[in-house]
Amino acid sequence: MRGSFSLGLLGAMAVSLVQAETLVQRNQTVVPHDDAYYKASVRNTELIFTEKNKGFAEHAAGAQQHLQPDYEATFGYQMDSPLYVGLISDNNQIANGFSTQFPHNRQINYVGGAAAVDYFSTTSWLDVLLFHETAHNYQINAKDNKVSSALHKLLGNGSLMTPFIPAIVPNAFESSFMLEGNAVLNESRHGNGGRLYSGRFDALVNAQARAGYLEPERVYNQTLYFPYGEASYVVGSHYQYYLADNYGLDATNSYFKVRSRYWYLPFVTNAPLRTAIGNNFDNTFADWANQQKQQAQLAVVSEGEPLLTSKHFTALNSDDQEIFFLASPEDVRAPFHVVLNRQNGEVQKQRSTYRAGELIRHDGETWSVASAYSTPWRIYQGLYSESAYLNDETRGRIMQGYTAAGEPVYFDVASSYDQPQLYVGDRFYAQVNSGVEVKGDDLYYFVQDGSTRTLFRNRTALYQYQGYYGVIADVDSQGRVLFVANSELGSTLYRVAAEGGAVSRVLAEDDIVGARLLDDDQVLAVAIQADHYGYYLKPLQPQVAAPVERTLLWDTAEGAADNLTVQSEPQALSLDRRYHSWTAMRYSATDLSASLYVEDDDESTPQDETDTHTLYNVNVRFADPLEQNEFSLFAYRDEDLTKLAGVGYNNSQFFLIGGVKQYWVQDDQLDREALPEEARDHGLSAELRLPMLQSGYWYSELAGTWYQDYHLDEREPLAGTWRLNRTTRFGNSFLPNKHFGITGYGVDDRDDATYGGTLSLMTDLPAEFYLGARGQLSRSDAAINQFERRGVELDEQQDFIANDPSRVVIPALEGTYYAEQVAFGEASVSKVINLPWYSFKFPVSLRREALHLRYRHYDLDFGPVELELNQAIVGLDAELLLFHRAPLRFAFEYAYTDDDTITSESSFQLVTSVGF
Repeated sequence: MRGSFSLGLLGAMAVSLVQAETLVQRNQTVVPHDDAYYKASVRNTELIFTEKNKGFAEHAAGAQQHLQPDYEATFGYQMDSPLYVGLISDNNQIANGFSTQFPHNRQINYVGGAAAVDYFSTTSWLDVLLFHETAHNYQINAKDNKVSSALHKLLGNGSLMTPFIPAIVPNAFESSFMLEGNAVLNESRHGNGGRLYSGRFDALVNAQARAGYLEPERVYNQTLYFPYGEASYVVGSHYQYYLADNYGLDATNSYFKVRSRYWYLPFVTNAPLRTAIGNNFDNTFADWANQQKQQAQLAVVSEGEPLLTSKHFTALNSDDQEIFFLASPEDVRAPFHVVLNRQNGEVQKQRSTYRAGELIRHDGETWSVASAYSTPWRIYQGLYSESAYLNDETRGRIMQGYTAAGEPVYFDVASSYDQPQLYVGDRFYAQVNSGVEVKGDDLYYFVQDGSTRTLFRNRTALYQYQGYYGVIADVDSQGRVLFVANSELGSTLYRVAAEGGAVSRVLAEDDIVGARLLDDDQVLAVAIQADHYGYYLKPLQPQVAAPVERTLLWDTAEGAADNLTVQSEPQALSLDRRYHSWTAMRYSATDLSASLYVEDDDESTPQDETDTHTLYNVNVRFADPLEQNEFSLFAYRDEDLTKLAGVGYNNSQFFLIGGVKQYWVQDDQLDREALPEEARDHGLSAELRLPMLQSGYWYSELAGTWYQDYHLDEREPLAGTWRLNRTTRFGNSFLPNKHFGITGYGVDDRDDATYGGTLSLMTDLPAEFYLGARGQLSRSDAAINQFERRGVELDEQQDFIANDPSRVVIPALEGTYYAEQVAFGEASVSKVINLPWYSFKFPVSLRREALHLRYRHYDLDFGPVELELNQAIVGLDAELLLFHRAPLRFAFEYAYTDDDTITSESSFQLVTSVGF
């Protein structure tokens, strides 16, 4: 999600390609120029909320009064720092939340959960956020050892020498399989439902078990196998439930406190689990997997060749003539827009760029129900076109359909923080707990009351049963309602009569998660299987049967002590404490690291000048819980042996974001390279960025940088950059599926003007081939001077301190040069090779590899001398997985250059990039 460890309800992972560092990044917690926030203290929690969310914050305040004592009892300790709970404004309409220890012990809860109402099997979105994310805070905050506790008091959530040994936050290196599985376990025992009550997830675990996929190496890692990151929540929660059922819930939760004692080896699982429950992971996992395999053999599953498959599931929809939906058979390319003719069963499909979501047709156009940036400053839910542009009439509405008269039926996002608020046109209709099927002027939906789920047509109750899982599938010509609900061994399709409430099971399979009628006797059914979702045409086969109630251990008299159901009363809050991001900054972390640098002997001198030096880096950070401001103190010694110290500040709160660093040179050591009077003793680096466009798949911004170079007193480049790009990337694609980017820039330094631009293109092909092209042109009007560093700079790598956009990077370049004009072009081809190797015992795994070939041509004009370079590059990309969940990409390249005047003829380069 970001460059620090965080956990969410749905999970996310991003791998960023290496790029030049900027002084300020866009805020990943809240949008710029967000609503005003307020704060209130409850027990050891500080709630952060908007005036519009005050009522929801009062609900959260009441819940915290019992939630934290309950979690302290079951996890076995009190957190060592205040918990910041953010109830984020409806300018950030996201169906997710996350918990993290960075920069502080906090959780961020977003308002858009009504879009996932059929996924979570819960009554209240806000409650499941609080129950799930707070479990994460207790899992990760634990430091049951003197070393971590002492270092935390001094260094905060920072690091000493390495990020992981000694581990200040040991459980930050735990597998998502354990963390997310346990959080789902705990979300499900508050009388609010939860994913453990969902037959859909039972069916998925059964499918994995039948296929022999319940192996530690496969489930403990964030693999690129179906169902991807969802496996941690689904498979992990069933394993955690097995532990709780057999060894006790408190013992199961105590694992995280015990595990946090391993500051010296924060990757272990067997030993702490043995201490917590009396048995280790190897044994308990094998016992659980065997039990699941036996159960899975009893389930009835869909067989035969499916009509098509998909790696992801989005709801089916239909009109009188066709069924339509999105399907992603590969997960590495754009999805198919699938249309099935209801009369003859003919299927048509074509690649599309719809954002993932249910498709809705209205006024002759097709839209997807999605969430995205519609401007650089707002994330809205609504209907999005195939080009990902928001239909403005649906902003802030989770659309369910349109009545026969054309009135929109939708959930209002802002008021649905707790439970979905259903509107028809501008009129409030009802509070509901499922997606809504719109048939003419009739509305079909579920309402939850405790553990009782009631099916409604308009305001008339048709049928009720005990359970939290139930999804409207369709309504036939006789008014009979089809819905998906629990079977004994998974999930299947039921039908309720239009009158009288008679219910029947209409499919025998236990793996059905969605369906749509072709006619009254046949459906397109979606089955969840081991490697994908399968789409089957199935005849209905009615038999008398009703949804099966899931009874978990805390629903029984024997397990009542583990049931945390409490009818908490809202706690009144005031708006007298405004949240100011500057004054909300608190000490976050100190990172300390050191290394040895060996300075080689200069062969041109008779003296032996080989020497070993100690390099160091210290960074002290202060930040606010919404990450709108950060203040830092830093000191380091670089490979020039220069010692620098300074302060930094960045702000991402407003439309215009910016950062600044002031440094002082304590010991320049530059007399070893240049005359000492030419170096400066202090300087400034500053950057401003103004995002201008973020709509569809387009993004554009203006940026300005200014840097005072401490190597040369006179050098103070001022740069301006305009960027525009359109990028699409679907699923787990290794590279962008489609990309177009253009950049223009100008740099002024000592009255020298440098200007130019870049162009980049990429497209994907079948079988995970990628073609790319890029180019750059930079020209300077300076009188070229290598010693005074005038002209277009050529270097072997990016400068991560002074980000000059006109710099041209030439791998294998020997030294730094300055030219009058540089033109560069590249063509590339990449091929992904999927040969994974996953390990449970070892904290490093291999997810996938790729080979790439590149041809580069450089035209270099130094004024009196011109030079052409041709480079052929072959490289191997590898995507590793660190600590079972953190992707690390590295590329090992060999470059051959046909002219060695200023470059090495042969060179090797290693580039790395990590993302959480």
